[in-house]
Amino acid sequence: MNRWVSIFGLLLLGELTACSTAPTNQPLTKLAPASDNEWISSGGYRLRDLAGNGSSDQMLVLMASSGGGKRSAAFSYGVLRGLRDFHVTIEGHDRRLLDELDTIAAVSGGSFPAAYYGVYRDKLFSDFEKDFLTQDIEAYIWGIYFMPWKWEWMVNPLYGTNDEMGAIYDDLMFHGATYVDMMKQGKPFISINATDINYGTVFPFTQDQFDLICSDLSSYPVARAVAASNGFPVLFNPITLENHAAKCGGRAPAWLKQVGTGHELTRQRYLAEFARLYLDPVQTRYVHLMDGGISDNLAMRQMINNVLIYADDFDIIRRVGFDRARRIVLISADGQASRDSSWPQQQTVSSLGQIISAVSGTQIDSYNFETLLLVEQQMRHLVDNLRVVRCQEGRVIDGHPCDDVQGYFVHLSLADIADEKVRTELQQIPTGLTIPDEAVDKLVTQGETLVRESPDLAAFRSSLEDSSSAAAATQ
Repeated sequence: MNRWVSIFGLLLLGELTACSTAPTNQPLTKLAPASDNEWISSGGYRLRDLAGNGSSDQMLVLMASSGGGKRSAAFSYGVLRGLRDFHVTIEGHDRRLLDELDTIAAVSGGSFPAAYYGVYRDKLFSDFEKDFLTQDIEAYIWGIYFMPWKWEWMVNPLYGTNDEMGAIYDDLMFHGATYVDMMKQGKPFISINATDINYGTVFPFTQDQFDLICSDLSSYPVARAVAASNGFPVLFNPITLENHAAKCGGRAPAWLKQVGTGHELTRQRYLAEFARLYLDPVQTRYVHLMDGGISDNLAMRQMINNVLIYADDFDIIRRVGFDRARRIVLISADGQASRDSSWPQQQTVSSLGQIISAVSGTQIDSYNFETLLLVEQQMRHLVDNLRVVRCQEGRVIDGHPCDDVQGYFVHLSLADIADEKVRTELQQIPTGLTIPDEAVDKLVTQGETLVRESPDLAAFRSSLEDSSSAAAATQ
């Protein structure tokens, strides 16, 4: 008997060690022309280079999908369904607000519906539930640890548990899709965000970010980006990228060159310091990525960062066409859980799950509060700058006063559910990847309901109607 066990073990070990390593990121092969001093590469998956989707250039509509496992995935999916059914009238045309989305940023659980919509568009509403929401994903996770034929991660140093999860997500949902497939769909731009555990910062899967490591995002599997964004520490190994910056000849984006190397305490300088770390292939040879919620569980920091980089550069605002925008809407789909109110009443908090939740949750809650304050501040800053830019161009833009610019921050949260019983029930769903089908249905319904009943979205829609009537009256 022992002999046969030994033979089986040797055969299994041979099979595992013969497996291939996980897909890796490829170096850039096409740099921007030498005359282009603004960007490292041209084209690729970035907002300014994506084809339009027929959306109005008078609106800039952004959405952020929070972390929170399948609880957040189902809630964010419900919000997307709500935006599909929420109509606005712009320039005389009736439009779904979903079709006006310019960008969706997502982390962790929120990355699943965002990436699925990025690849498949409205197929999300017919297939996402069966492909992901009602799948027992945690059974696949258990399989990684307890099924011997899944133990490549134990014997192959270049293949980890989250590499295996990326393969699982690909089999279930993405079927080989890469960022080329996202590019073909055009807008909205989908920013799947992970955390670089080297530096504790947000790392978005965008070509602008991949430029800093001289890498081509277009061939990268979407499933691996989602796995990185959802890679909970301890349970999963990091997804690793190789830094190819040495092959880009020291090129850097223009915004970085404009930020000096002094000691002024500004967020722009803070962002520049990390960008320079990526541009240095000696300092940063590899990028190790884990759950995006570690650095930003609301998925809004990267959009804030982009505002900081571009909002003060009036030339860039004009080149990307943001000077035509007179309505800015940022929608936060916040599917986070509430704090466990029972802990302060307990003498001991000793389980591993409680400890991990306490440490990560406390950090996330504090950081999220600061993020919400910063979002409102930067929204006002962008609105003010757009008014200045537009009024430099003329008193009337597209039939509207140049200073007719308004911003709306729409925070849709499980905490806003009116029914206390339902709110408590949904907030207490654990942050995992398998939840009951009944809970999925309730989360989806609440996401739709909060969109439909949002006073902020109603005010935004009303402002479009009032502005259109005022413009017509002056003609």
